Amino acid sequence: MKTLIAWLEEHKDWTVEFLRMYLGLVLILKGIYFIRDMDQLLALIGLSASIWAGGLFAHYIVLAHLLGGLFVILGLITRYAVAAQLPILTGAVVIAYLREGLMAETSNFEFTSLVFLLLVVFLFYGGGRLSVDYLLENARNR
Repeated sequence: MKTLIAWLEEHKDWTVEFLRMYLGLVLILKGIYFIRDMDQLLALIGLSASIWAGGLFAHYIVLAHLLGGLFVILGLITRYAVAAQLPILTGAVVIAYLREGLMAETSNFEFTSLVFLLLVVFLFYGGGRLSVDYLLENARNR
């Protein structure tokens, strides 16, 4: 039992690493969801009437979620991948708050603000030990 506790103490930063990977998976799944229902995405961002602006923003959101989510899972250029998500999630938090409010029955505000908070955390934390960023940094320092 003592060896298990010692191992857990030695590897407690892995919890943060798995949280980063889960966040990347959530971003990818949301990107796939938006691909499947592009009309809802356009309605959500309020640009369903404008084909060019709506298409531009919708494609940015989907690509940022898919590629950014993959990069967050791998820990590859993690801070840049997270930074690309922040404007999207800032808009999502504002839209969710203004449209649904904090106490609405179908509110998405809590989940959206949690994802935003996790993105801010990983903007500062970076990829961590279980990331491609870490491997590349160690290879460069040898």
